[in-house]
Amino acid sequence: MSEHPRERAIRSFVLRTGRMTVGQERAYEQHWAEWGLEHAAGALDIDASFGRAGERILEIGFGMGDSLLEMARAAPASNFIGVEVHRPGVGRLFHNMAAANVDNIRVYCHDAVEVLRDCIPDGALDTVQIYFPDPWHKKRHHKRRLIQLAFVEL
Repeated sequence: MSEHPRERAIRSFVLRTGRMTVGQERAYEQHWAEWGLEHAAGALDIDASFGRAGERILEIGFGMGDSLLEMARAAPASNFIGVEVHRPGVGRLFHNMAAANVDNIRVYCHDAVEVLRDCIPDGALDTVQIYFPDPWHKKRHHKRRLIQLAFVEL
């Protein structure tokens, strides 16, 4: 055993993998190459990802994507980046984007802390939206809260 065991990162979420419907899975597979963003790719050139310049809005934890889709439909000149760890939510968003012919959203299916730290350049965003972050009520879980000074400084 090594002298310095690898530290496990504290997560602000618990990944509960629900089943994806056939439609969600199909949309995820069909559209990931077009709308998905890979954390492993490193720093993101936002304008190149969208093929244009525009207001840059990041939403963390979009759930099933309904509000993100409506905001994107209402502001077609803006560029939205969603971050969500729940694959069924990403699949549903992709399905609804295709049905609504919306193309101004890109998605990371990854931990938001790591995405902000590794992929989003400093000063690259105009707006960051976080609705209803997990509260983590118990004192021993406070370290898991997303909204903390270290996160805000990212």
